[in-house]
Amino acid sequence: MRPSCPHDDPSALPGAQSDHAFPLAESEGSEFGESERGEEFIRLLTKSYPSIYAYTRTLISNAADAEDCMQDAILQLWRKFDEFDREGSFSRWARGFVRRIVKNHHRKLRPRYLALDDDLIDRLAAVQGGVHELLELRRQQLSECLDKLPPADRALIGGYYKHGESVTELSKQIGRTPAAIYQALRRARLVLFRCVDRHLGRDE
Repeated sequence: MRPSCPHDDPSALPGAQSDHAFPLAESEGSEFGESERGEEFIRLLTKSYPSIYAYTRTLISNAADAEDCMQDAILQLWRKFDEFDREGSFSRWARGFVRRIVKNHHRKLRPRYLALDDDLIDRLAAVQGGVHELLELRRQQLSECLDKLPPADRALIGGYYKHGESVTELSKQIGRTPAAIYQALRRARLVLFRCVDRHLGRDE
């Protein structure tokens, strides 16, 4: 039996769907939607859910485990929502919760399975988080920079960051090793950063 991320009541939390949209069952309406605070939380979570789920799948390859961790993260985000800085990024704030939950998940796996250590999780999270920072820049500039990438790199970025495909999945599709996929993603991310920086510099 696989270990999963702990949460108080899985049946009362929104679960991840195949299209990575945030579903809100009727049972959650009374918990999240009875106040302006609840409505704001639902609005922010619904908007950010696809990117947060993709981030989680980057760190956990098993879809069921990733969904369990997402449920736990949603509960923690709700409990700590009063601490959220409204001037900041909800997605970035949520990723911090996910990273901590994922670390606990991998610690439970280590006695029986080959699991990621904390340092590697932090490094992978930094790569993923860096691309999300890019996505929060002006979309027109990012789109122009993406168009300048070689087709293979553009497809890799799209599959990994937009569609939430794991490195293992991309490795099988493309026929390259996971290490080569990580290296290609790193190079493409640096190219995008530099391209967007040049655009921002010209606009200032």
